[in-house]
Amino acid sequence: MEQHSMIIPIRLSEALADVAGYLRESVVQIQAGERGIGSGIVWQSAIPTGGGAPEATIITNAHVVRAAQQDTLKLRSADGQALVGSLSGIRPEFDLAALRVQAKGLRAAEIGDSAALRVGELVMAVGNPFGREGAVTVGVVAARAPADEEVILEPARTQAQADARPNRGSGAHFHGIEVIQADIRLYPGNSGGPLADAHGRVVGVNAMVGGGLGFAIPSRIVRQFLLDIEDQHEQVYLGVEVLTVPLSPALLRSPEEISQETGVLITAVVADSPAESAGLLPGDVLLALDGHAIRDARLLPRLLNRGVTGSGSRTLTILRAGSLLDLSLTPAARKAA
Repeated sequence: MEQHSMIIPIRLSEALADVAGYLRESVVQIQAGERGIGSGIVWQSAIPTGGGAPEATIITNAHVVRAAQQDTLKLRSADGQALVGSLSGIRPEFDLAALRVQAKGLRAAEIGDSAALRVGELVMAVGNPFGREGAVTVGVVAARAPADEEVILEPARTQAQADARPNRGSGAHFHGIEVIQADIRLYPGNSGGPLADAHGRVVGVNAMVGGGLGFAIPSRIVRQFLLDIEDQHEQVYLGVEVLTVPLSPALLRSPEEISQETGVLITAVVADSPAESAGLLPGDVLLALDGHAIRDARLLPRLLNRGVTGSGSRTLTILRAGSLLDLSLTPAARKAA
């Protein structure tokens, strides 16, 4: 009887080891100098239409790329290849960045549907904590933080950041973006690595820690992020970093003038951008574009691209110091990465 009762745990252990081994092949180490600072996922790999070396897209965290302080990064693949990745896109508000790599032999991860993930499911994280390549931790999905819930967390941090200071908490704010909460240990160097289900399908990008839980950006958000990059030659942009925020009556001089409950706060304005030309400032709250309410930072690109570049000015309604203002915006093509 005892021998029979051990069969299931042994089979489960062997299955998890197989999944971990497969998943590790799709994880790279991101380096600054000669040391690892984070992890990345081989999200997709293909041979260009015109031929040539295979190109792979590596997904990682924006805070990992920023820690490297350069647009070209050194990578190390699971089989020991020394690679060079160039930044092809970054969305700080989602803590996501994409790198482009030319290399043979990179295995793309199998991507799962984060929307189908259930609380209680077994999940696995793979990364490069403390410089140890392909380290694995296992846990379960604890909860799903909905997009309208503000999450204040400590980024999982790079190895260099961990060495420089203790974990005192930077107070990272995520509002307007759903995150996966998992009862799983993340360490310095895990940032940007995959969170996978029991089948080895990547359902999230590990990004943060808080209250003993690990937090990951869902795979569906990564997919949208990549679509935005692919279409960037056709897109227009503002040139701002933004965050969804609640509109409390205290912010408004005339609360009755606004019916929506949330807006999009500008936290930074890019120099020489359409936003700067329109007169937008950090601290402004975007409320509407051409009369269409802006309630969610994730929907801003879609609203912007309803118009066509060069079609003329558009009207932005904003909240500044408690007052409503209309500003004229002239769309511009998003600059290529």
